[in-house]
Amino acid sequence: MNEIAILGISTLLISFTVAMFCLSRIPFDVFPKEYEFKLDPFWYIWGLMLLGSVIIYTIYPYDVDAIKDYNYMSIVLPFALSALIYFCYLLDINIITNIVILLCSILVVFMQQDSFAVFDKLPYWQDRLLLSLILFIISRGFVVINGLGATACMQYCTVLISGILLAYLGVAPKLLALIAIVYLGIMLAYGFFSWPPEKLVVTNGGFSALGFILACFMLDMSVEHSETSMFIASSYLFTEIGVYLYSRFILNEKYEFSFMHTKYYKLSNDGEYENYIVVSLLKIFAVNILLSYMQIYTSERIALPVFAVALNFWVLSIISGETKLGDVFSITKYSIRGVGKIFSKKKKQTKKSKIK
Repeated sequence: MNEIAILGISTLLISFTVAMFCLSRIPFDVFPKEYEFKLDPFWYIWGLMLLGSVIIYTIYPYDVDAIKDYNYMSIVLPFALSALIYFCYLLDINIITNIVILLCSILVVFMQQDSFAVFDKLPYWQDRLLLSLILFIISRGFVVINGLGATACMQYCTVLISGILLAYLGVAPKLLALIAIVYLGIMLAYGFFSWPPEKLVVTNGGFSALGFILACFMLDMSVEHSETSMFIASSYLFTEIGVYLYSRFILNEKYEFSFMHTKYYKLSNDGEYENYIVVSLLKIFAVNILLSYMQIYTSERIALPVFAVALNFWVLSIISGETKLGDVFSITKYSIRGVGKIFSKKKKQTKKSKIK
């Protein structure tokens, strides 16, 4: 285990350093009016993840502790399909993009071994279709939380850190832990540039493609009997998707982009209070990591996931101002101060407009 820890720390440092160097070479001071490949960090992140995964698989004895038989196809396939998803986004035709993401999800799920089932009480084909839908939701969900790049990056890292902890405790294979460490180092480098004010912005298509890669990683973790912990780690993502669906289809709110449905995005679209929101969410992500760790030691598969979703929704309601701050306990001093300043600023602007 000590050897794996040393190898993991070395992998993290190397991945972070290489990613920082590559991302720092991107000219990020001017964004083009039309799409250009060279200014989109997605391909840098995608390429580094693919290269790191292949290197780890090549040098590490992968077949010692895994339930699934991993090969180069299982390592490379998610990246090939994610590239296809990315190009579909460039077409800017939602129906084609949705169909391609769903078909890619079905392909990956049905390629798993026949003995694998998350919803074991359902028939085989129903379990597979439901898993395909979950992969679709994860991929599309990263578009919803792309209003703040740091938020999407932190959700990505939360799942990866949870996977690394599971592997360290012997629940998941070491191969997946090392791959997660590669991803983590690269995403931490991107997180450095995406912290408000953002210097590098991944497009919706880029985050959907990266979300698909993460969904495939979570599927591999689920094969290793870690599906509940993975859901807890990504519970913020599912909470955001629920809020988006409610705003879009129940309240019938329509905006140009999906992430504009996000409550805290509406409060911070001027960029002035993004730091408060990101720091507050960083703390709830840390709680999700803790809950995913605790899930290992409980046989109950429902209680902690439901609690995680409720807790995430509660924090979002505080940050977005949907809940009165006097009626709840303070989640962090940052969320209280941040939301309070937002409201006080709005009141001042209202008074000024009335005076005029």
